[in-house]
Amino acid sequence: MTSTSSTRKVTETAESGEYERQRIPADKQLNGTYFLGAYAGEHVAGTEFVIGASLVALGVSTSDLIWGLLLGNLLAVLSWAWVCSPIATRSRMTIYWYLERLAGKHFSTAYNLLNGLIFAVVSGAMVTVSASAFRVMTDIPPQTAWYPQSVSFVMLALFVGAITVWMTIKGFKLIANFSTVCSPWMATMFLASGIVTVPVLLHTGQLDGITSLNGVLDTFVWTGTTPDGSAGISVWVIAAWAWGANLPMHLGMSDMSILRFARKSSYGYFSAAGMYIGHFMAWICAGLMGATAALLAKSSLIEMDPGGVAFRILGAMGLIAVVVAGWTTSIPSLYRAGLAFQAVFDRFSRVQVTVATGAVTTVIACFPFVFTQWLNVLSYFIMLIAPVGAIIAAEHFLLPRLGIRPFWREQHGLAINLPAFASWGLGVVVGIMLLSLHAIHLFALFIPVWLVSFLGYPLLCHLAGAAKGNDAREPYEDAYGPVLKRDSTETPPTGYQPVNRRNPWYAIAAVCLIAILGIAGWGAVTDSPVEHLDIFQSLIIIPTLLYFIAAIVWMKSRRKPRSRTGHATSSLVSRAD
Repeated sequence: MTSTSSTRKVTETAESGEYERQRIPADKQLNGTYFLGAYAGEHVAGTEFVIGASLVALGVSTSDLIWGLLLGNLLAVLSWAWVCSPIATRSRMTIYWYLERLAGKHFSTAYNLLNGLIFAVVSGAMVTVSASAFRVMTDIPPQTAWYPQSVSFVMLALFVGAITVWMTIKGFKLIANFSTVCSPWMATMFLASGIVTVPVLLHTGQLDGITSLNGVLDTFVWTGTTPDGSAGISVWVIAAWAWGANLPMHLGMSDMSILRFARKSSYGYFSAAGMYIGHFMAWICAGLMGATAALLAKSSLIEMDPGGVAFRILGAMGLIAVVVAGWTTSIPSLYRAGLAFQAVFDRFSRVQVTVATGAVTTVIACFPFVFTQWLNVLSYFIMLIAPVGAIIAAEHFLLPRLGIRPFWREQHGLAINLPAFASWGLGVVVGIMLLSLHAIHLFALFIPVWLVSFLGYPLLCHLAGAAKGNDAREPYEDAYGPVLKRDSTETPPTGYQPVNRRNPWYAIAAVCLIAILGIAGWGAVTDSPVEHLDIFQSLIIIPTLLYFIAAIVWMKSRRKPRSRTGHATSSLVSRAD
């Protein structure tokens, strides 16, 4: 509960429109609890259903999955902590403003268009995921091809997309409140699905003479081979995927816009909460859920959609989980896409741009390939966006070591930064060449692409004469301005009110989540885990309903009353991306 309220606080401060073209002042910088909550709540969403099941279908072995996720998520955390966070906390700028100063308006416009397209596709894919839950309640068959196989499903996707657009145009406050309530329950449901499926798998394994948990997982879940019998992906490919899945945010620098509010650069390490809850626990539990559902249905996992999988394991609450998971990703993604496009088409209001973007997104959602091929689609986008983050990293870390001040384009009075455009293009060309030669797996393609742009940009800057007339002794201070640091002994920013954990509704909500996990664990001590699965699906209805009632009531009164000397101020955190 506390983590998601922190998510709301961080995102809400940045969404107010404040400081979009100003550095974050010292008195607006935030403590680590905000960022711990932000990352813990953001990475348990609809994509986890898709990715967890996809990793099973790709034929990874159990040991390769575990070690690959441990290594890849560690590299992702270090990318936030060592690359993105230091730039964000020193510059105190959004990525959009930083790019405009680095390379000019045309470069930032190109980035906004690509970024908006990425978020629009993400939103469309998650609308499809939500629609798959509604599909289970009808006679519409699972949609597992790249194109829609049912007119009824198209109508359903259009309906879900319309709701998504409506919720998005209501504004970020509604989105943040929705996520605040739903995210803890979503994390609990993922964990419960893993807990309840393990006894079922062990029971099935015993019938086949398999007695060890490792043997069961290797036989029924992460087998090391794909459904067609070919060899699966290796531990290194898994590690690369776990590292690169969130590349737009860390090495792609999108999270500069959030971390610019961080009082310390070290808060980038708090991304571990998201990586190891969402991209470790949730992916593993989603894989267990998908494999168990396919086993019980006597079907192949590639023939099932997220709605069908969740319904078989979690029952009616699974359908709610899929809908919620899809919406907690699709709505913020559509909001971000609308803002990115509005930065380009600024003659139109946010609502107008969001509605237009939502219409396109909803059409995308009618084509299930956006989630059936999600890992591949996202990998192509990552390849396109990776050079931009590499250019920012090189501007900050490498150029001063070559005697070139960051934002040298401004110093030279140039309208555009040709080395930046060339480095972006060079990285993409290298990626296309490596892909066409089959020299590297698609999931690892971002690594050479990022490195080529990171190393190529300083070289091109040097050849373009960026170092001429540059005698700055303090390159960072000349480019960004002085360090704006809030003293750790200072009182919290004006208007801050701590979460009221003594509220009884907070306790009731927490007890409900614990009860769901307890009911799931009950299957480990029963003689008939498959029968317990049906009982579990019925028993979790009451604590789920009580949780949402308690969480909503708590959310409306989650802040302690202000003291008489307190003063109302504008929100602390504005939109990050």
